Amino acid sequence: MPPMSAPPLPHDEAQRLAALRDLVVLDSPPEPLFDTITRMASEICGTPIALISLIDEERQWFKANVGLEGVNETPRDVAFCAHAILSDAVMEVLDTSRDVRFAGNPLVQGAPHIKFYAGAPLVLPSGAKAGTLCVIDRSERQLDDSQRRSLRMLATLVSQSLIMRRDLIHRSLTVRKESEDALRESEAWLDRTGRMACVGGWMVDLESREIRCSQQTCRLLDLPHERITLDEAYGLLADGHKDGLRSSVQALVTRGQPLDTELRMLTALGRSIWVRLVGEVEFDESGPVRVVGALQDITERRQHKAELQREQALRQQVERHAAELNSLLREREEMLDVLAHEVRQPLNNASAALQSATAVLLGMDDQAASMRLGRAQGVLAQVLANIDNTLAAAALLASQQAPQLVDTDVDTLVAVAIADVPAGARERISVKRIASTRTVMADMGLMRLALRNLLLNALKYSPPASPVVVRLLDWDEPLALVIEVEDAGPGFDEALQPRMFERGTRGRHAGVGQGHGLGLYIVRRVMEMHGGRVELAHTSPHGSTLRLVLEAGQ
Repeated sequence: MPPMSAPPLPHDEAQRLAALRDLVVLDSPPEPLFDTITRMASEICGTPIALISLIDEERQWFKANVGLEGVNETPRDVAFCAHAILSDAVMEVLDTSRDVRFAGNPLVQGAPHIKFYAGAPLVLPSGAKAGTLCVIDRSERQLDDSQRRSLRMLATLVSQSLIMRRDLIHRSLTVRKESEDALRESEAWLDRTGRMACVGGWMVDLESREIRCSQQTCRLLDLPHERITLDEAYGLLADGHKDGLRSSVQALVTRGQPLDTELRMLTALGRSIWVRLVGEVEFDESGPVRVVGALQDITERRQHKAELQREQALRQQVERHAAELNSLLREREEMLDVLAHEVRQPLNNASAALQSATAVLLGMDDQAASMRLGRAQGVLAQVLANIDNTLAAAALLASQQAPQLVDTDVDTLVAVAIADVPAGARERISVKRIASTRTVMADMGLMRLALRNLLLNALKYSPPASPVVVRLLDWDEPLALVIEVEDAGPGFDEALQPRMFERGTRGRHAGVGQGHGLGLYIVRRVMEMHGGRVELAHTSPHGSTLRLVLEAGQ
């Protein structure tokens, strides 16, 4: 049997146990808030198991549990978390079989066969560590920096939630007025955060069928009062959405199935809006008593989605083609392996979890965390969009079939490529048409990717307010259409220029994050597939011009 080290006791063990008892949480029933945070940790870190573990005198007890159904506690002497509370940092064990502390642990040798562990301590205001928020996998792995930061942030949320829960219990056992004041304070905080996040809260009393709405919900739905009946709420739904919501609410109440749906509504003033509606049911000893949830105005996102429907057929065709290929070029295997398996999935998990965090943060007094998660969600959305573009490019470029060249409208090609860049940056781009050529034989999808990459590079490496110019030219010798992209960036290093269109070549500019070195390489491959070329027409410390040349008859 491999060795195993019993965890030493913290230096403040007596005070730590007193602080844990003061939380009044041990052996309490599951609570949606802690369950939701635990699910978020599992999704962000991509692990099958996540736990909120509290270290008692002789046991570790799980307040929330994802992936270890039926297990409520383990002896303390085999608890990984008993080691994790000895430090302020995240304790990460990449392979337990190679760690002398855990190689002989029965939780490693037997079920649940722990291979990977990462735990962030739950630090109370006194500095005592009540336990951890931990994630576990049965396979060796390692968290990236973003996942590690998110785990620490979620652990902070758990600690704050435990303190808030303890305070509410203490107040409820003393003076009713204090509880009422706390409730009003919580509602005011909920309304403030709701205004900032454009999210409103609501609660349905299942016995009276009355809905209580937060002030933000009243503003979103143009409601004159914060209380409406359930039938009045159904009356705000657009035709075709009422029956579906009734069925979803019935499933929520009878089977506990979470509510998460998008609906079109007509506000009390007749405005048409799209909303995302999420909710969970609450029970007492007699059964379901109320439904609580949140409402978010997603009208702008739905409008943007409608604008992108024209492109769905092309995207689906590319995805089907990629799925049908039996063998891939080594180049595509490397590219898709890095992007799809090592980058895209963790970011998808993090994005989904951060979207869910908005609803969770409505019940916590942590505006700083809410703002950080909001900024993180925006960054993730931009990164995911860039990765989607690169994946689509990789699938097309790795195809062994020749591109489908059709008569393509040049102005449409330029307009679609500009539409692909972030909305806030489009106003920086101007188009100067000097050419008389209106159409060119090209693969619209590939040329769009090439031009989009040039535009994104120009926007990324130029000063934030500087212009980017797309110039359309005709050449006589050779007969060709030329598309130039001019920026006001710092230019290309002389040492970089001979290999700037090779895969993996990356520039180094202060304040600009590095990519995978694929953008200009993809542009070169697209132009080669069209019988054309890309070249650096001009570069200086005050700007550069990249040129796409499409020769007639190629």
